[in-house]
Amino acid sequence: MSANQYQKHFIPLESNPDVFTQLTHELGVSPTLRFQDVLTLDEPALFPRPALALILIFPTSETYETQISKEEATDEEDVVWFKQTINNACGLYAILHAVCNGDARNFISKLTLRVFVDGLIICRARIAFSKPYRNLEPM
Repeated sequence: MSANQYQKHFIPLESNPDVFTQLTHELGVSPTLRFQDVLTLDEPALFPRPALALILIFPTSETYETQISKEEATDEEDVVWFKQTINNACGLYAILHAVCNGDARNFISKLTLRVFVDGLIICRARIAFSKPYRNLEPM
């Protein structure tokens, strides 16, 4: 999506594991969860363990954006997905996707964020299993 298609614009987050970790803790994620740099994808043995999510930073192209818009999540996936509607907020969205899915979700400690994430999952399930809405685009 080009920058002029957005109505809101953020100053980008620094792609720094310390910045990401501090923000997640301020959002209510347990202090035991943290981000770390992964310097190569070629040697998985060097990955920090356990790894609950991986955030990749890469430039996108029109071809990539077209392919992403065609993909659909299956009904059995228990995935929380936030469509990016704010320019330069990809770091924030990456953090939200990382902590709101999979086992990382269990590290959310503030009640308000936990209720929000659980509510999204329930709403997605209701929509997915309601016949008139079966062909909706993924959230």
